[in-house]
This record gives sequence, structure tokens and C-alpha cells, in this order.
Amino acid sequence: MRFMKYLILGLLLITIPALSEDDARKSYEKGQFEDAIRKYERILTKHPDWEEAHFGKGAALYKTDQIDDALREFELAIPSKNPTRKSAALYNMGNALLKSNRLEESLKFYKRALELNSQDYDAKHNFELVRQMMQQQQQQQDQSSKQDQQDQQKDKQQNRDEKQDRQDQQKDEQQNQDEKQDQQDQKQPQQDPRQERREQQKSQEEAAQVLDALKDNEKKMMQERIKTKYSGIKKEKDW
Repeated sequence: MRFMKYLILGLLLITIPALSEDDARKSYEKGQFEDAIRKYERILTKHPDWEEAHFGKGAALYKTDQIDDALREFELAIPSKNPTRKSAALYNMGNALLKSNRLEESLKFYKRALELNSQDYDAKHNFELVRQMMQQQQQQQDQSSKQDQQDQQKDKQQNRDEKQDRQDQQKDEQQNQDEKQDQQDQKQPQQDPRQERREQQKSQEEAAQVLDALKDNEKKMMQERIKTKYSGIKKEKDW
């Protein structure tokens, strides 16, 4: 997180005079956080509604990175009727939420802490920096969204270009086929109309000659039949 090194994440710890006989706070101040958690738990078994004990346990849990458990303890400390202690609990809630990267929620708790204690410099400092972080995040999201839209438009344009290329290629192939067919048609010899008429006339003359020949054959056959009739000779039939 870019601004984390500038944030004030140290927790506020309140004194519990009524529990001075217990050395839970001393364990916390010595950095013996696990021991402090156990001692605060012993206090809470006898006094489960003491906001101060929940606050201390939450601070020790926060130091051991048990953030979710710390949030529950800080929340139980918020009902304190002491404005200073209540503001401290709200501030610590903001820090715990910030450490979980829940920026919008942490901003709300810093604001509530400032409403109770407008002179809380730490809460004011963190509030301003978290707001800057959220603005930066929003700008990054807007840029990312804009980039996504540009990429989508680019992909659509690329698809249109590819489709147009395929259509142009098909058009070129069809044009090449048409040109090839035209060339083949041009290579084929075209018959002269006069030659065509001569061939047609020749065919008709040949057909007439064949017909005349058939008629001559019929005449000869008739003459042969007449001769055969009067000569008494019968000729065999053709197959």
C-alpha cells in the first residue's frame, strides 16, 4: 500500500485503574502480547462487560496480526461512555480496518473518532491519507476501465479489418477466376459466319445426294421385281 509508511498505525492504549493489580498492561508494554492476551481473557471471564479489557485485548491481538479478532474486541469497547476511550476505540477500529485494506470502512471510523475528539492528530492524519488513497484507487480504476474500453474497441476494429480482408481476398479470387475464364474464352477459335453457312449448305447438298441415291436404288429394285415376276424366278430374301 503506497501510503502505508506515512500512516500512523500505532494503537492507543488506555489505562485501566480498576485493574491495576493485574499486570496485563505491563505485559503489553513489554511486547509480550500473547501473555497480555491471556491476562485480559482472565479479566474478561470475571468482568465480561468491561470495555477497557476488550480494548486492551484488541490491542494485543492487533499486534499479533489477529486482525479479525482484534476488530471484534475493539467493537465491544466502543460502547464506553467515556468520550476519550470511545474515540480511541474508534481510531483503533480504523487502523485495524485499514490493515485489512478496507479503506472506505476505515475512513468512516476515523471520521467518527474525530467527531468525538477533533484534536486527535493521529486520526486526522490517517483520515486525510486514506482519502487520498481512495482517490488514487478511483483514478486507477477509471484508467483501467478506460483502457479496457480502448482494448475492446481495438479488438472490434481488428475483427472488422480481418473480415474485410477476407472479403477482399474472396473478391480478388473471384476476379482472378473471371479473368482466367475470359482468357480461355478468347483462346477458343470463333467460327466465321460465312464458313458456317458454307458447311450448312454442304450438309444440305450431301443430304440431297443421299436421298437421290436412295430413290435410284428403289427404282432398280422395282425393275428387278418386275423382271422376276415374269421370269418365274424367285430370289431369296435378304436378312
